[in-house]
This record gives sequence, structure tokens and C-alpha cells, in this order.
Amino acid sequence: MVRGDLRRACIGACVVLLAFTAASPAEPLAYGTPAGTSLDKLLRDVVTWKLTPSISLAIVENGKVVYAGARGSANLEKNVPATAQTRYPIGSTGTLFLAVAVMQLVAKGKLHLDDPVERYLPALPDSTVTVRQLLSPREDDVNYDVLGEDDANYDVLGDVIERVTEVPLVTYLHDHVFAPAGMDHTWSGEPPDWAPLALGYYEWRDVFGLAALQTDAWNRKCCSFISTATDVARFDSALLRGTLLPAAWLRAMQPAFQSTRQAGMLMIGRQGTPSGYVAGNALFVHDRFAIVALANCAGFPAQAVLDPVLTLFYPRAVAANAPSSRAAAVDPAIAGLLRPYLATQPQALGSVRAMTLLSSSVSEGFTEYRSLVDFSGGTKTAFLVVGPDGKADGFWLH
Repeated sequence: MVRGDLRRACIGACVVLLAFTAASPAEPLAYGTPAGTSLDKLLRDVVTWKLTPSISLAIVENGKVVYAGARGSANLEKNVPATAQTRYPIGSTGTLFLAVAVMQLVAKGKLHLDDPVERYLPALPDSTVTVRQLLSPREDDVNYDVLGEDDANYDVLGDVIERVTEVPLVTYLHDHVFAPAGMDHTWSGEPPDWAPLALGYYEWRDVFGLAALQTDAWNRKCCSFISTATDVARFDSALLRGTLLPAAWLRAMQPAFQSTRQAGMLMIGRQGTPSGYVAGNALFVHDRFAIVALANCAGFPAQAVLDPVLTLFYPRAVAANAPSSRAAAVDPAIAGLLRPYLATQPQALGSVRAMTLLSSSVSEGFTEYRSLVDFSGGTKTAFLVVGPDGKADGFWLH
């Protein structure tokens, strides 16, 4: 990987704390009822359904952080509860910080999107790739994925930022992104023992196991960030309110986001998947609305949070676009395998009224389907394992 000449040796060897002496922002707001009550219940349900050991959620409405909450366990072995201050690795979600930094430099005339990167990094193997191509890689672009993966492109952009600003990347981000946004729980590099992270887990057949640590990620410029849902929401808030970039430059950087449509609205954002974690950051720029969800379980189905939140805040839009915005219905073939098992459950649960697919995962040819089953007597999570032959191989209800 190409490295900038200005990288400070101490940055690679030391943990960098992004702290500052300015007054910290107010504590996260608990959203007023009934919205706050509904969001609290959603977090409890996500943990109860065993989608993840813990979940941290923050909401930005009208450009302001209006809700921050957490449920579950940040450390199952030590029974440490997750709070709104619990830190999680956020993986590729952190590339948005670099994208903002690049656009800030473009807005100041210190960098041009169509400049060849070799102007700043002469040793780059590909002499034709531009800053724009690294910022907004596309699979149909001949220079896409210069260093073998999207994140690696952002490692190169980190070197470009250092070359242009003549300061370490973490210093620039602190001064021009984190401090202006009020992000006082965000780190770069491996955190010290006195600031522990939520532990990362994987799930299989209703059991959580510790995921292997990706210690090499702490040295990556693109994805070595640790943060809280509240801090990422503060970043979104500052971005949506024009604190970090004028509106025109925010529009110009939107190709750097992943984009899709939810409830008929354009959603941009980034998802990070460090080993044992899922970090999701979704922004609806037109409405100055954002959702940040951090979970400490690999494969956590983000839609299980996104759909209910959108239903709460945009009920008409969700109703008008129900086929694309609701959680997926259980496949008829899977439902057929589930029903004989559900029929054997205690009579107190009553009859099955609806089934919704929450997630599916594959391991060694076996697929685990996790579905939410609405009985007339209550709601349960059903786990069904299907073998390579398409036959049910295991079932349990939680």
C-alpha cells in the first residue's frame, strides 16, 4: 500500500485520543413519548429476539440529535450493559469522515477532484487514477479499486489529505471534522484499556460466540475509527446543518455514499462490518433526517431497525411504498417447513397470524432462517435450520 511521506512515526505506533478542551455537547436527548417509548421498545425487541447482544441507536431529526439509546450487553462474559456512551468499531462507516475532509479541501481550492493522484503521491502505481475516482469508485470504472478494495482507496485518500495539509490525518480530522461536530467519544487507532469497546460476537443457532479480533485494522487510515452512535449522529447533524460543508459541496460528495431508496425516499449512507460488528449510518438529506445503529454481532440485519424507525417517522411514505419498505415476508417454502413445528408449540401461544423474515445466514451448506412469528397470544422468534437437501435440520423458538 502506498504511504504518504508525511506520516508521523508516532501515529502508527500510538493510540490517538481525539479529545478537545471545548465544552462537550449536551447529553443525548431521550425522545419524547410516544416516539421515545417506541424506540426504546424497538431496542428491547432487537435484543430479546437475539439479533445481537447489544444495539445502540441515535436519531437525527431536522438536523438535530433527538434520540440516543442502547440496550443489551456490551460484554456478555462480564455482564457489562451497553449504554449510549459505549464505543464500537465502525469500519467503513469512517470513510465518510475522509470524504468530508477531501471535499473541504476541494472547497478551499487546495485540491481538485480531477487531479491525478500522482500529483500528490508520485509513487502510486497507477498514474492515471484521479481523486474523484478514489472518492467515488464505481465497478464500471477502469480505475476502480486501485488497491484491491474500496477501503484501500480511502487509505490512499488519507495519504493525499496528509500531503496537502502537511499534518497527520488524525490531526486534520480532529480540527476540521470531529471538533466542529462535537464528537468527543471518537478515536483513531486501538483504544486503551480504560476505554473498552463493546466486544464483537457472531451468532449461530441462538448462541453468541466471540468473534476474532481484526487487530490489523487499527493501522488503517480508512477504517480504524471507534465511535458511539451519538457521535456518528453528531457528525450527521453537522453535515446536514452545513457546519462541515456547504450544501453544494455535500451534494457533490454524495457519490461517495452508498445509495438506495427506502419508503420511496433517497437514502445515502455507509455500512461498516468489522469482525463481530455491524455499523450503519443512513441519511435522508432532503429531510435532514438520519439513523445510526451500531451492533456487536456479525451479520446483524440492519433492516430490522431501519424499517420500524421509518414506519415511526414516515408512516405515510412507508404505507405508500409497502412492498419495498417492509421487512421481507417469509418465503412460502420456508413457511411450509416452519408451520409443522409452530403447530406443536404450547396452546397458550395461540394461532399464527403472521411471519416476517428477520435474517438468514449460511454456514457449511446449512442455512439458518430467523423469523418473527406473530401468534395470537404473543410474539416469538423462530429459528429454522435448513440443510443442503432443502429439508429442515433443526428448529427452536425464543
